Amino acid sequence: MWPARAAIRPIAGWAMVPPEAIASAEAEVSDDGDLEAQVMEAFRALERAQPALGRWLRGLIEPVRDDTAQALGYFLAIVVHRAFGNAFGPRVRRVDDVALATVQATFEWDEELRRGDADEVLESDDLVAIGQPHLMAFVREQLEAALEPDEDGDPAEVDLDAVAGVYRAVLIEILALGQTLTSPKGELARDLLV
Repeated sequence: MWPARAAIRPIAGWAMVPPEAIASAEAEVSDDGDLEAQVMEAFRALERAQPALGRWLRGLIEPVRDDTAQALGYFLAIVVHRAFGNAFGPRVRRVDDVALATVQATFEWDEELRRGDADEVLESDDLVAIGQPHLMAFVREQLEAALEPDEDGDPAEVDLDAVAGVYRAVLIEILALGQTLTSPKGELARDLLV
């Protein structure tokens, strides 16, 4: 059930990314070879397919000084993009600057709604997970792996603020891509839920 107080809108069932699309996207990026070169080429492909979204993601991920957080950001951005492509193919339309700004504002508004309500048990990322449970399970699994203690049990040496920023960017990417989808009948997802 969708919460009454939410700026983030629910998604249609046909817009949910299935697990096999995510597994395939991860395998495409994680295949043998020079992983760093593969990731950078895959990100350039994302930028060609989604110029506004790619530019925005690069602007947030590239300046990150923590290598783990930066690598996590590029990897997740690519897998999310490819998972949508694997699942929906040509039904994934381009995210333009206006749509991206709208999604950002909606996400920020939802965060503010939740901060202002002491009784609110769900966070904004929980709402994204309700709409995209398989994709969010993958993202959270990767996030947890990046934050795992090392073999000696010492905490991971990673900038938590940088990881949080990357995570937030990926949440917005998921929402933006989900809103550009056309339905099997051709309507835009964001137009169906207004």
